[in-house]
Amino acid sequence: MILAAGDIFCTQNPMMLGRAINRVQKFISMDGRSEYSHSGLILNSAGTTFEALWKNGRQNLFAAYQDKKIIVGRHKKMTPLLFNLGWNKLKHHEGTWYAGHRLVLFLLCPPLAKYLAIGPGVCSELTAKHWYKAGLINFWSGVYPDFLADMIHTWRDIDLIYEGICPER
Repeated sequence: MILAAGDIFCTQNPMMLGRAINRVQKFISMDGRSEYSHSGLILNSAGTTFEALWKNGRQNLFAAYQDKKIIVGRHKKMTPLLFNLGWNKLKHHEGTWYAGHRLVLFLLCPPLAKYLAIGPGVCSELTAKHWYKAGLINFWSGVYPDFLADMIHTWRDIDLIYEGICPER
């Protein structure tokens, strides 16, 4: 798997929170399925990620998700210039606390999450916000991880780079 700055990924989270997210996503999903409950932005070819964790920050895709199922997508129009454009608008969220209030909106009333776009956003919104700020998509609020995975599977402007068990690196 060859990664590039600006790729996005989604992964499974088998813990209680991940299962709750999948239940809600399954209910609101267009295809009635939900497999992925976490997502993030890939910052470089070494697999450094930017994610909404307890604090928004970086980790390594291969170390954090080894032996877990992941999907990686790349927007066909992503360039180093567009990556930097999006990243420069997003990096100020690094080190800030997770947007728990947004997660509550997603779990209790998903449509409200789309319209009350306050704060940095949950993991998938933070991920989508990068592409939004780079001018590649026209929305970010209300986006959930399984929706990003569905985008990777179905949108013609997005290439599926990898889907399967995250390898060791």
